[in-house]
Amino acid sequence: MLGTIRSLVLGSIAMGLSVFAFGGAVCAQSAEEGDAKKVEISQEELVAAVPALDELHEVVYLLWHDAFPVKDTGMIKELLPQADSLTANLDAAKLPGILRDKQAAWDGEKAKLKAALEGLHAAAEADDEEAMLKQTEAFHTAFERLMRTIRPVVPAVEAFHQELYKLYHYYAPDYDLAQIRTASAAMKEKIPPLAESKLPSRLADRQKDFDKSVQKLSAAVDELVMVAQKDDKDAILAAVGKVHTAYQRTEHIFD
Repeated sequence: MLGTIRSLVLGSIAMGLSVFAFGGAVCAQSAEEGDAKKVEISQEELVAAVPALDELHEVVYLLWHDAFPVKDTGMIKELLPQADSLTANLDAAKLPGILRDKQAAWDGEKAKLKAALEGLHAAAEADDEEAMLKQTEAFHTAFERLMRTIRPVVPAVEAFHQELYKLYHYYAPDYDLAQIRTASAAMKEKIPPLAESKLPSRLADRQKDFDKSVQKLSAAVDELVMVAQKDDKDAILAAVGKVHTAYQRTEHIFD
């Protein structure tokens, strides 16, 4: 009888140790899976820049600032091969993550840039000086418009967007509450510089609309910071959506 009880006790202990070991393995596996879910956000992903466009700028600068003012059509013709190859490089260029919502605008303006370059080629082949100068101007204008699709008009807008990008595309979808709170606080710190920003002279007539939009964005951020103090997933994600919408309305003022 005692032997039987002793066997049962030892068996229970052995089973308990096995369960404990298995539980430890599951915890370790869960920890590893949790680590695997953490996505590293590179600095390149957060910077609104396309190197291929910067390279094209070197040729555009020569066309517009050197050749165009003195009507040097010979120089324009010499620069065309470079303009062709560097413009073609734009097709292989990928927009960084933070510019993912600019893809359609980028493609549209890039098509206009190519059309202007084709027009410049036609003018050069016809050796039409007036047309060459006109198309050089058109090419320069198309380049500037393409540049504006990816470069924020106000630096403070980009600074805010970098924090919102991480929140909206990574932390909120994963419901990483700690990171949501951190990003919310960081966005709140970006609001004062945004509120003090002055638009360039060409957009001066939109300053009042911009200021009102920033006020609404600020209110949305304040709401998110307050809601994020608790652990109410639905309320927090709804507040994140409000911030994102308010930001988009602010950004559209520049369209």
